[in-house]
Amino acid sequence: MRLFVTSDTHGMLQSVRNILKNIKNIDYIIHLGDYYKDAEALDKEFGIPTIYVYGNCDFGDKEKYEKIIELAGKKILLSHGHKYYVKFEKSIIIEKAREYGVDAVFYGHTHVPLVYRAGDMLVLNPGSPSMPREGSSRTVSIVNIEDGIIVPQLINIDDMEEYIGNKKSGTKFEF
Repeated sequence: MRLFVTSDTHGMLQSVRNILKNIKNIDYIIHLGDYYKDAEALDKEFGIPTIYVYGNCDFGDKEKYEKIIELAGKKILLSHGHKYYVKFEKSIIIEKAREYGVDAVFYGHTHVPLVYRAGDMLVLNPGSPSMPREGSSRTVSIVNIEDGIIVPQLINIDDMEEYIGNKKSGTKFEF
């Protein structure tokens, strides 16, 4: 199972489109909010099943601010993160994820990429492909789930676009 995880696109999708055109075998796109309409556009454009939550810049149904999904036998909490004050501390969202009994928590909101383990739970923030903060690069994440193991990889968009630009048209990026 291969997931493309992004957040905080804020209506700027060109880099995400370039990456999705050049990555093989994506089973799901996961968008962690700000702007959920970007997730809908990617779903329509690429025909890849897309799962999304709303962020603090997405107004509407409060029930859509988080979801628990199960993919390849793993439970994952999807949240934009703003309700858990992730810009200031990570303990609140981690505690909530533990209450839910998930294997991983994916969130956005900070625009800063982060990957680590809290015990046996994976914590992932893919950063932002359009508006990075705190000196971080423009990033997204590829997450592979194989043999019961969740393996995340942060992708630096500038590095990938340079790689794509130096290859012949039609070359697919390998991970």
